[in-house]
Amino acid sequence: MPRIVDLSQEVFRGQPVYPGHQPTVIFPMTQLTVKEDGKWTFAVNTLLMSEHAGTHTDSFTHMDPDKNALSIEQIPLEKCIGPAVCLDVSHVPDSAFITRNALQDACRKADLTIPPGGTVLIYTGTYERHFPRPDYHQKNPGLDREAAEWLANQGAIHIGIDAVSIDVSPHQGEEWKPAHTVCRERGLLNTENLGDLKALAGKRFIYIGLPLKVRGGTAGPTRAAAIFDLAWNS
Repeated sequence: MPRIVDLSQEVFRGQPVYPGHQPTVIFPMTQLTVKEDGKWTFAVNTLLMSEHAGTHTDSFTHMDPDKNALSIEQIPLEKCIGPAVCLDVSHVPDSAFITRNALQDACRKADLTIPPGGTVLIYTGTYERHFPRPDYHQKNPGLDREAAEWLANQGAIHIGIDAVSIDVSPHQGEEWKPAHTVCRERGLLNTENLGDLKALAGKRFIYIGLPLKVRGGTAGPTRAAAIFDLAWNS
């Protein structure tokens, strides 16, 4: 049987969200009650949350003003499932850039190559260090332009990270959001706010992360998982 590792954060009231985004609110709309005649009512919760709260996949309308940019329900699901690797860059300090050299070193140490048409998860340790304290959404390492371009050049089509953003927080350097910019330029998906990736560091697996089909969505909350011991036929 395949082994499945859940990579998603829970959705809960008070979860860390990107500064300025809608806080997550969950409250009961109806409660489960059982009547004397044996009939019952159903329990239902109401959720109020940002598309970008918790584990989510960005669409291209999130960062691309082109009228033809794809919203989340238009993203081909083939981009959301496939061969993957997880690169260990947990030595990179908070609020520092993850460089191409750091990614290449992680590949060499784990004897990994970037799977063409696949997903690269970036293990920074941010979730371990800071979640769910406020520091989690205020400081994290992120990819610089050269690193993001290198991943694209190796054939990656999807990047995921265990932090609030694939870009460094708070902002560093001259270019605004270089990692998101490369995703826009090169057609790369990115999934943010993954959970603890430590168990995946330096490993190969099958990644699946299907975003909710939000009409016109700039992102979709995502249930992400790593699947081991499952052959992938390209």
